[in-house]
Formats: sequence, structure tokens, C-alpha cells
Amino acid sequence: MTAPAQGAHQHQARPYHELEVVRIVEETDDARSVVLAIPDPLRHTFAYRAGQFLTFRVDVDGHHLVRCYSLASSPDTESEHKVTVKRVERGRVSNWFHDVLRVGDRLQVMKPAGHFCLTPRTAPIVMFAGGSGITPVISVMKTALATTERSITLVYANRDVRSVIFRDELDDLALRHPGRLQIVYRHDDHEGLLGVDDARRVAATAPDADFYVCGPSAYMDVVERALELESVPREYILIERFVSPELEALEASPPHEPGMEGARVTIFLDGQETEIVVGEGETVLEAAHRSGLDAPCACVEGYCGACMAKVEEGEIEMRCNDGGLDAEQEREGWVLTCQGEVRSKTARIAYPDPD
Repeated sequence: MTAPAQGAHQHQARPYHELEVVRIVEETDDARSVVLAIPDPLRHTFAYRAGQFLTFRVDVDGHHLVRCYSLASSPDTESEHKVTVKRVERGRVSNWFHDVLRVGDRLQVMKPAGHFCLTPRTAPIVMFAGGSGITPVISVMKTALATTERSITLVYANRDVRSVIFRDELDDLALRHPGRLQIVYRHDDHEGLLGVDDARRVAATAPDADFYVCGPSAYMDVVERALELESVPREYILIERFVSPELEALEASPPHEPGMEGARVTIFLDGQETEIVVGEGETVLEAAHRSGLDAPCACVEGYCGACMAKVEEGEIEMRCNDGGLDAEQEREGWVLTCQGEVRSKTARIAYPDPD
């Protein structure tokens, strides 16, 4: 895709809306829920489906950082919008939510997005959640219990009993829906980590179920492998996976050395221009993070739109666009940098101004 005009940094393409924090709930020692007030003019904009997430933009140490947090509330059982944030080691935004954010503060928030939602089938539901991966899972669970007759099995893994988020709420749901909701709590300090065989035994009890999976990468890898071995069709598996830029940077490959093969891309971000090398098969976002830039991102799967930027020169082709951009934005030259691969020797992109 080639953009026709310069000056992408001069207008905001994905609007953020200002929402007030009206309540904060300390769920565990390292997880807290934030409840947001939705003013009447934004009720339609912030209507959501269970399992979706909100994208936040916050200023931390002079940097505009973007993160997604799943809604733990359900539009079918609650009137509030609640996200739950678990503190992450080296996580600049998660720590900001815990250490800085207070009731009465106002946050910059995008409208809900995401596809980790209840399917229209009548089959049983099997859910695998690990740690804070319970947030979209409990949202879908509450909607399923309220609007369907589907049976639900939840396997919820945490490092220990004190780490269980929403324990009282989950137990209450099980008491109110006997015979429909079964919850299996796993604690790493007693049972050890969930293994492939453990997950296979659960999957084998409901081979025709819809499977929902959300949690740390290693946990999700185990569950996905188990479902593969049980020959569960891919269309019956729903996965929610978010990436922490801090962890992504730690795992990134070494920077390209000067003279190595790749495209030279100039990035305009936060009022500054930086030239980076984007290697073959590498996305613009991956290269930006590898180069130390705080390029915004959230879902990294092409549907939240948090990483969008405008191509001012050169050609960048997206691997996919799963709803993160509309047709008009694509025509204007916007791309999702988490999906963008450079097809020219040089290029220039600009992220929208935060204000």
C-alpha cells in the first residue's frame, strides 16, 4: 500500500475517548479492577460483546504507551465497564495502573474491540484460563450462563491460591448454576504446571465443545498442543493472546547491523524521526520494538487498530487486516504496523499525534 500524502502525524485516526475511573477494586496482591463511567453520549460507542477488550493510551515518563485490557464485566449481567489489570514485571503500563491511577482520574480509551466472544452454537463450552487470562473468560462465561443453556467447564490455573482472581465471584456463579458450571482450580505450588496430558483429559470429556483459551504463552502452548492431539477443529478454538512490548523486546533478536540486508524505514513517533532497518519477513512493529522505539501496539493480530500508522513514502503490505482498519483508512494509506511488511527499499511512516 502506498500513501498519497505527507503529514500523517497531523491528525488523529483512531479517536480516544476520555472516561472517568469511578471505582477501583483490589482483587489480589497484584491484580486490580478499574471501573469506568460511560457518559450517555458514548453509550452506543462503548456498547460491547462479552470477551472484548478496551485499548488505553497513557503517558508514562514522557512516553505515550498503548495497552489493551479485557473487560471482565458482562453486558448481559452488569451495567458497568470493568477491566482488570495484573502487575507485570517491568510492565510500565500495568505498574502505572497499580501505582499511579486513582479514582477520579480520567483515561484515554478506544471503543471496544476483539473477537473472543460467545459463539452461536449450543455445544458445551470448555475454558482454559491462566492467571489474568481469566478476565475475558469470566466475561464470556457470565454471558453464556445468562443467555444460553450451555454447560461450561473452566480449568483455571494460578501459581498459588492467593493469586486466584475473582475467586468469590467464580464460586458464587458455580453455586447459582449447579450442573451447568464446573470449575477446576489448579495451583502450581501444589499440582504443578498444567501438562499436555492434563489438558487432553479435560478436552476428551467434550470433544464437540467450543474451547476458549487465554493465559500466559507457555500455558496456552500446552493447551493448544493438547487440543491439536485431540483433533479439535480449529473453528471450535477461540484464543485471546496479547503481547507485552516489554517482554517482546527482551525476547527480540539482536538489532540488524549497519549494512545488513533490509529496508530503511523512517518512523515519525512522539515528535521525533528515527531511521530503522526492517528485515525481510519482519513487521514494521517488530523492527521498531527491536530498535528500542515505544511504538504503540496491543493485540498484534490485526484487529484492535492500536498500532496503526500512515505510510507517507514507500510501500508497506499488510499480512492481514482483521477489522483494525476500515476501507476508507486503507485507501488513505493507513496500515497496521503489527502486520506491515516493507515491499520497497525505503519507506516513511508516521504514527498519529496523541493529542
